[in-house]
Amino acid sequence: MIRRLVAHRTGEPADVLSVAELPDDPPPGPGEVRLAVRAVGLNFLDVSLCRGEYPVRPDPPMTPGVEAAGRVVAAGEGAAHLLGQEVVACPSLPRGALGSTVTVDAAVVVPRPSTVDPVTAAALPVTYQTAWFALERAGVTAGQTVLVHAGAGGVGIAVTQLAVARGARVLATAGGPAKTAVCRDQGAAVAIDYTTEDFVAAVRDATGGDGADVVVDPVGGDILARSLDCLAFEGRLVTVGAAGGPPPPVDPARLIAANATLVGLSWGSRYPWRRAPEVRAAYQALFDLHATGAVRPPVSRVVSLEQTPAALAELAARRTTGKIIVRVEEREPA
Repeated sequence: MIRRLVAHRTGEPADVLSVAELPDDPPPGPGEVRLAVRAVGLNFLDVSLCRGEYPVRPDPPMTPGVEAAGRVVAAGEGAAHLLGQEVVACPSLPRGALGSTVTVDAAVVVPRPSTVDPVTAAALPVTYQTAWFALERAGVTAGQTVLVHAGAGGVGIAVTQLAVARGARVLATAGGPAKTAVCRDQGAAVAIDYTTEDFVAAVRDATGGDGADVVVDPVGGDILARSLDCLAFEGRLVTVGAAGGPPPPVDPARLIAANATLVGLSWGSRYPWRRAPEVRAAYQALFDLHATGAVRPPVSRVVSLEQTPAALAELAARRTTGKIIVRVEEREPA
């Protein structure tokens, strides 16, 4: 038997998720591997999955969890070379990672260096890959200014660390003194408390009226619309989420008048399968940056499988800082 967190209907994570005892998984098919899961990273997209609001909407019953670190314990045809390896992987929904085992496509499996422990590795895929490709698609280079919203969250911290590693200057917004302190600790040159400041005015002030070259927004809602007012000439706004609700429509004429670019990015729903070589290269870059200390996944708490629904509820309420990791390894299948 295996243990797995399952949602049998859509709704708030604390209401719909429970730990189930299930029969062992069938053997992996061709090109698949089974992992004994060691750790899983939690993300706001797991909340969206439970609510039925994520762009990819698997029907219940469904197991969330798209960031896994584990050991390959079984392999289908064509994947035997991965047996026994410690890896990082992003499972395909509805077979999420929040259980003692998960079967994944071998094409999305990346060997984990021994220098990166499972908890750290489970904090890398969604937040750091999202941040990496947001900065790539925005063409961030040394000397540019990057504004990131929710700067004390997982994506926000990843954007800050990676932008600083590129030589960019980072401005970050967050709610309250504790979270703005986190932003500064992670390398933000300016931390803006949106509960007491108008972030548009603060960005203009911090840039001498020029605005930011790039904005990375995981919040959405009216933050996205107001972020257009923060852009410099030929600025780029990369929207990577909607934790604050759906954004209002954007009039293309507004982009034209501002010479601005609006970019949509959903890493977890497409990139591992559509851009596998680029994703592998990004992992290697992240591992290398971790070795230098430039990438420091901000794991704030490690919880059990039973504690996960409550942890996701905190994540949904934006009461968390950094990453929450679920440690799943209780017993390892042979």
